[in-house]
Amino acid sequence: MDETLAGAGAAPLIAALDSASPDRAAGRVSVDWDAVRGKLAHRTADLEATFAGRGPWADAVLDRRAQELAEVPQRDDEAGTGTPMLVARGAETLYGLELRHLGHIVPMPRLARVPGAPPAILGVIAVAGKVMRLFDLDSLCSGTHAAAVGIDQPGYAIVLRTGTGRPAALRLHEVERVDDIVLPRTSVPAEAGPLVRAITADRMAILDMAALLDLVKT
Repeated sequence: MDETLAGAGAAPLIAALDSASPDRAAGRVSVDWDAVRGKLAHRTADLEATFAGRGPWADAVLDRRAQELAEVPQRDDEAGTGTPMLVARGAETLYGLELRHLGHIVPMPRLARVPGAPPAILGVIAVAGKVMRLFDLDSLCSGTHAAAVGIDQPGYAIVLRTGTGRPAALRLHEVERVDDIVLPRTSVPAEAGPLVRAITADRMAILDMAALLDLVKT
């Protein structure tokens, strides 16, 4: 019975109910309030121990967390996922460029030649209000002279995220798709050059974006 009904004001109501229904009076069950208070106190103590990082439940959580941290992280290819990349084509080579290092992709803008520039620099372009150097990716990777690019030549300028470095973009002939690429475990042939970190089964050259950015920012 609730203690609120045990007060003086509730006594007449209880007496009236008992007189109206004798069976109900016989069916009343007495409550051991000391036992109830003891159970509540025990549960409160358990909750306080849990929030304080103690007790069996907290120990189980910590054990499970320790097991998760001890597990060896899966490689991209073991987990079945890859790295988001832009798949684009140069004159003869298919390239994979990590998407997180790229800014804008625009059709080939107006190009201004720069006399005396290194062979890999086609000239300067303006994208989103910024003037930047345009590099020929084929020339950067192979070390050969860039092919002449005119104002009406098809292709795309891929603006790189250079941070605080000098703005730069790459010239590519075709932009094919964005895809999750799984890096192969095979080693890269030396003739692939220092800017290629991997070559896939379909002969796509996965670029080492850190090395590429260091090169174009200088």
